[in-house]
Amino acid sequence: MIAELLKQTPRILAECAVAERLRRLPDVELHPTLFNTPLIYGPENARDAMTAIYREYLEVARNANLPLILTAPTWRLDASRVAQAQVPRTINRDAVTYIENIRSSAPPTQTPVIIGALVGPQNDCYQPSQSPDAAAAERFHTPQIQELASTRIDLLLAQTLPSTTEALGMARALSESGKDYLLSFCIGADGNVLDGTPLPVAMASIDQSLKSPPVGYFVNCTHPRFLLDAYQPGELDRLIGIQANGSSKDVTQLDHSSQTQADPVSDWAQAMLDLHRLHQVQILGGCCGTTSEHLISLAQ
Repeated sequence: MIAELLKQTPRILAECAVAERLRRLPDVELHPTLFNTPLIYGPENARDAMTAIYREYLEVARNANLPLILTAPTWRLDASRVAQAQVPRTINRDAVTYIENIRSSAPPTQTPVIIGALVGPQNDCYQPSQSPDAAAAERFHTPQIQELASTRIDLLLAQTLPSTTEALGMARALSESGKDYLLSFCIGADGNVLDGTPLPVAMASIDQSLKSPPVGYFVNCTHPRFLLDAYQPGELDRLIGIQANGSSKDVTQLDHSSQTQADPVSDWAQAMLDLHRLHQVQILGGCCGTTSEHLISLAQ
């Protein structure tokens, strides 16, 4: 579905921050390992706050008459974390049902709303030295990927990946899922994946290693200026999406920040527009430090 949509339209929106917005609310407490996902069960005020964020993004896309990608909050719901947490074993599937219900209960749109599901790295997304090798990553991530693939999601998105080796292992598992899938790297101010691999090299090496490569690649938890400063037009042909931080600071400066960090929205949106125009990056959304204000600015 996403592959066909990319052929049909040059501009697609992706959601902006969810968990990071919830983290800043005084009456919402995130789970220590599963973050915002258990809020699908309650308490009611926290679940309503999360639902309201997703609905904001749906409204922006509907008003702009643009397609939108929404993802189920399954980023850190691997089998080991779910087993250790006091949550239902069905939490991955329940999270997909939750986001599907939000889509189905929203006013109808003229453009598609694509439902994805997230898969996160095994360890710290900012510490590539903690990443498993490709074989270990494939073993670790396969159970969650298979479970998510058994649902009605439109695509799988492996997100905030700090190393090419773990991304390759995840891609091997994702390529066997029967679903469209995307890989999203976390990159630094130098434009490289956090393990030091230039982004074009990382994308090409994974493409060449797989019989069924991803539909395309994303970057997230980064800033568009990092790419604009590092690469010339034509060097990022396989990059189809970005979910960008609201701040142009490096992720190492933002990690564990006690306050939301964000540049002026107009500056952020201009950098996203430049990336779209110069590198034909079609899918634009937000990550840490972004809100519906950022998505509105993108749509405009």
